[in-house]
Amino acid sequence: MVFESATTPKASTSVSGSSAPPETQRSSSGSRHSRCKCHLESTHETGPSQSLRGKKLIQILSEEAGGTARQIEDESFYHGFMSDDECKSLLTNAGDFLIRRTEIEGEMQYVVTVLPENSKEITNFVIRKTRSKHLYYVYKYAFKTISDLIAYHKRMKKPLNVENVCIVRGIGRSDWQLAHEQIERNRKLGEGAFGEVWEGTLNLGVFRGSIPVAVKILHSANISKDERIKFLREANVMLKLNHPNIIKFYGVATLKDPIMIVMELASGGSLLARVQNTKRPPTEMDKIRYCAEASSGLAYLETVQIIHRDIAARNCLLSADDEIKLSDFGLSLLGINYRERSMKNVPVRWLSPETLKHGYFSSKTDVWSFGITIWEIYSGGQEPYAEVEDNKELRRGVIDQRLKICSPFGMPPMMQQIMFSCLAYDPENRPTFRELNAKLSAIRSNTISHIKFSSKIKGLFGF
Repeated sequence: MVFESATTPKASTSVSGSSAPPETQRSSSGSRHSRCKCHLESTHETGPSQSLRGKKLIQILSEEAGGTARQIEDESFYHGFMSDDECKSLLTNAGDFLIRRTEIEGEMQYVVTVLPENSKEITNFVIRKTRSKHLYYVYKYAFKTISDLIAYHKRMKKPLNVENVCIVRGIGRSDWQLAHEQIERNRKLGEGAFGEVWEGTLNLGVFRGSIPVAVKILHSANISKDERIKFLREANVMLKLNHPNIIKFYGVATLKDPIMIVMELASGGSLLARVQNTKRPPTEMDKIRYCAEASSGLAYLETVQIIHRDIAARNCLLSADDEIKLSDFGLSLLGINYRERSMKNVPVRWLSPETLKHGYFSSKTDVWSFGITIWEIYSGGQEPYAEVEDNKELRRGVIDQRLKICSPFGMPPMMQQIMFSCLAYDPENRPTFRELNAKLSAIRSNTISHIKFSSKIKGLFGF
């Protein structure tokens, strides 16, 4: 791409060495996960007067650019790490733009993402930096800061490429896009494949005070773009949810590393740890309530067409009031059904036969996993199919129906019936979560009534 010659304006200086063409990425709408084609051309500064193809960048001084003198993290139109799909939903009018970070050829880069005029596809412009003076540029003009770059191109209506793509309106961050300075880490709770979980505090401002939260932190070292997107998938799912039995989502911090997801703190720990507690085991009423509350949250997910894909006692948390909170939406998907081609790192012991055989996921496969979770609650938190150590053997056994879950000792007949209905081999014969919640709520109400009646009888006769 050849630059057109430009006249150096007053208060501007010529920058030798880096008159690189803009790196333009046009999103493709033809694939499920949109990818950008990136045309990269390296720039090198070998001498004070060198320029690319006879053209030079024009340096615009800060006083002429009209920037804010703020760091890029402080600009409202800077969104931090963000995927193409997230950008598409934000940019709705011609000239809408935002700045984000994304990985290009293994390096994190700042990118201007714009919706051009007469186009339904976003276009991405990589913000490059000259080597000697460390000036930022996209096309023709170089600046001391990214804020200056954006202010000048917007105010002067200077295009970002030869196709005259201009920026008009910067799209600001939402309330759930948090600054790292709002988050305090107090105590480490655990660590996983992607990162760590901390108990912390979210500062909401002078008038709103602060609240206790759980903070998931992504390890920033050696993390690929795909892994960052997978980590943030949980936040994207949780953003759509609002239910008393689902962990509340407060926001994400993506403006710089490390990336953080901030959510409601479930101080009661996991349901798995609760049912494994032999010193203070849950009562029969507690177990029924746990099942009913979990089914309520899952019925809500079914309504909004979200497949959880990782339902287990370990992923059911408890509030300070011992109320179930569904968590861990890292594997969750929006849709009615889905087929997974790669079955790596999946919770094999909680998966349905059709998932193990074909990779199919649906609301009915979540129902199967819920059946296994009911078994966990009544077995005292034992591992499903503990007698089988080899996962390949376990897969074959579940698919061939040689391995079946048995009723834990002391499990009430009504709960046995519900558990086995969830574990029907044919997914069409499994109930919906709406049906399960109705049945479990009725059992819970009847149990409460029975307990109250028994208490009255005992009171009357002095038992």
